[in-house]
Amino acid sequence: MIEKKKGLILEKTIANQETDKRPCDVLSDPSTISRIADSFLYMEELAVKGWSSDTKAIITKIFGDSGQIAVRFQKGSIISLGEKVTLQRTLKHHIELNCRAVRRLNDFEFLMQAESISIAKTNRKEERLRVKNDSVFATNVVYHPERFELNRHISLNVIREALEIFKDELTHPKFGEIKIGLFQSGQESKFEIVRKTKKIFYIQNTSKPSSYTEALPQFVQYSTYFGKNILSAIRSYKNESIISELILPILYDKNDKDSYPKAYLWIRSYREPILAEDLSGLYALSERIINTIQSSDSIKATDRFSVLNISESGAKIRIHQKDLLYNLYGKESLKFDLVFKGRPPIHMNAKICWRSVDRSGKLSLGLQFIYDQEQLSSLRKLEYNLQSLRNRISAGGSDATAFKIYRSLRPKRKKF
Repeated sequence: MIEKKKGLILEKTIANQETDKRPCDVLSDPSTISRIADSFLYMEELAVKGWSSDTKAIITKIFGDSGQIAVRFQKGSIISLGEKVTLQRTLKHHIELNCRAVRRLNDFEFLMQAESISIAKTNRKEERLRVKNDSVFATNVVYHPERFELNRHISLNVIREALEIFKDELTHPKFGEIKIGLFQSGQESKFEIVRKTKKIFYIQNTSKPSSYTEALPQFVQYSTYFGKNILSAIRSYKNESIISELILPILYDKNDKDSYPKAYLWIRSYREPILAEDLSGLYALSERIINTIQSSDSIKATDRFSVLNISESGAKIRIHQKDLLYNLYGKESLKFDLVFKGRPPIHMNAKICWRSVDRSGKLSLGLQFIYDQEQLSSLRKLEYNLQSLRNRISAGGSDATAFKIYRSLRPKRKKF
């Protein structure tokens, strides 16, 4: 989200960052907060949770034991009065200072009321290795969204692909052509009814009135939506020489009542009726088509993506490719090859814990490696490579550094 005011720009990243599950001590007494801020955070460079990773802030003044502080943000930052902001820093343990903007002091400095402070009781399980000189990188990234979405950029392509793959099966020996289509505005009302009800439009024999009035719950009841003038429908079908018709909705989350189908299979048989025993085969075909279309929604990238830091449990990587930049979201997973220079690739699965886009348009991802039976071999290789990296660090010949951030002995004044 980008806010504009008086020519200034603040980039706030919708971080989708998962709450740190480590236990925390939460303190809300103003005098206690003031003492901790004065001892550990005053004039130190602080990150702003949920904003782009390169946005920093500094506490420039602490007003006694009131819990009020003056905070200066980087040039280009704007905050609304009353807005809540979380300042964070990792010392021996991770600290988060939860504040509310009270008054603007000048262009980039605000009076903030510190409402609480959270201090992690434990540090991270493993120390992170900060990677330099591209000595560790990710490549061959494959991302498959857990929730399939058709959009105007991919819809025509995925339908074309499905038509090509299933062209033989879509020419049915009994019913003729089976069409795959997308629900769109301006179609006949029966398509909109199928989309909204998620039910199957099925007229087994267009010449028999019973085909319009007798229906199971999964089928559209013709007389309910089109009135009781069935003879008109029979004549219309007869004029077009259509014996049987089926519209089968596909591509929707069947467990989500708010999810509407995106596409359909459509059969208008001029040869013989579509019988009840034929439906199971058509359902199976629709499932194979759905799987093919959803697989085509996978995003693949073979570029090298920088690994900024890494441990046995996860990594922070930087993404620059647009296809990934605009489609990777928190709490979903991806696959990729992790490469330590001079070593074979390690095939990894990871969950996206958080995402943050910086002002240059690059995306940083916080990944948590997935530990399951299939990953055991890869995780052993990862542990071996990380230990080798630590050994080289100890010997002073590595392209990475191990880092734990502790409180500096004396505050350093930093300028933006």
